[in-house]
Amino acid sequence: MTMFQKARRAQAQSVRKRLVAHIAAGGTTDLASSEMRLPAHCYTDPARWAAERQTLFDGVPLIACLAQDIPHPGDRIVFEVADHEVLVLRDEKGQVRAFRNRCAHRAARLVGAGGDPDLRRGQRIVCPFHGWSYDLSGRLVNIPGRAGFDPETLENCRLSPVVAAEQDGVVFVRMRGNEPLDLPMHLGSFAPVLATLNLTAMVPVQASRLDARTNWKIAIDTYAESYHFGVLHARSIGNAYISNVAAFDDHGAHWVLTFAERALADLVGTSEQEWPEARHVGTYFIFPNTVLVAGDIGPSERFVRMFRIFPGDTPGEMVCLFSVYISGLSVENYKAKFGTIDDSKSDVTVEDYEVAEGIWSNLATKDEGPDLIVGRNEPAVQAFHRAVMDVVGLPI
Repeated sequence: MTMFQKARRAQAQSVRKRLVAHIAAGGTTDLASSEMRLPAHCYTDPARWAAERQTLFDGVPLIACLAQDIPHPGDRIVFEVADHEVLVLRDEKGQVRAFRNRCAHRAARLVGAGGDPDLRRGQRIVCPFHGWSYDLSGRLVNIPGRAGFDPETLENCRLSPVVAAEQDGVVFVRMRGNEPLDLPMHLGSFAPVLATLNLTAMVPVQASRLDARTNWKIAIDTYAESYHFGVLHARSIGNAYISNVAAFDDHGAHWVLTFAERALADLVGTSEQEWPEARHVGTYFIFPNTVLVAGDIGPSERFVRMFRIFPGDTPGEMVCLFSVYISGLSVENYKAKFGTIDDSKSDVTVEDYEVAEGIWSNLATKDEGPDLIVGRNEPAVQAFHRAVMDVVGLPI
């Protein structure tokens, strides 16, 4: 058993004990110290939304991909965030680099979001417009029709860098500033928790996208509590989980939520020595916009479902990028066992986003209406909004 497996097992055992105690107490849950009230303008105000886009999505480290999305030198992906496109790649030394996805000649897009897979690997990045090509450090190395340009101009042409760094199998970028990423500071006490997930080993198997007419924070709110499981998801995950029973672990702007599976009720009143081996599963939030649902499929088989939520072009628009990763089994075996899973079309996603769009529709009316009430039983929702307000510098 690896140190990561030992750490996940210990975490699973500790959290299970807390959840069983909540069930034994009649269905209690971890609580915040008080309620939180959020005026509608926290979601609808265009100035607040613009400040969030600029501060959080330009100035805070964002998850661009996982390590196995670009496993080999020359592999690359396009990361789209707000108004930016970033080309993220692995160079000849295996280090992660990132650049604006635009040619230094006349700003053509270097790599499309889809298209030819051959354009997503190789030792050269070739512009599809005029054929200017760059090495993996962003240096201009070939220019058709070189005689048409001044040598001094060409010497200063290279791809525009974006700050990037990799930690524990996660690739982060920051859109603004040239200072190196300080990921230990950004992650804080969450860093060792992230390490236990061993995301370096996770292989991508599926990706999709959802565009919705709601505010990006409303979308994240739906991932941050199980209070709605018994009603909204009564015919989906509500069959597997007990509504409004959860363990919450606070790590500043980041957090972990573990929901109570119904099978845990069978352990109430029994000795811990009789309990089966704990199964690791949890919901991990990495500020400002990423949710990881991670867990065991079998003794050595694991999955991670990643949800990255971004503001759209207006306060009432957002984008969610879905990705599924696995380790311990082949992609072929995974698809044979579970089929082609598209999280953007799952029952749970459809149910959540229908409600999220309805919430936006109600909030977007000219009448401000009463404040939204976030209960003590929704501590992760509260933690998320506190972190957003603290970093952006706009209190309620």
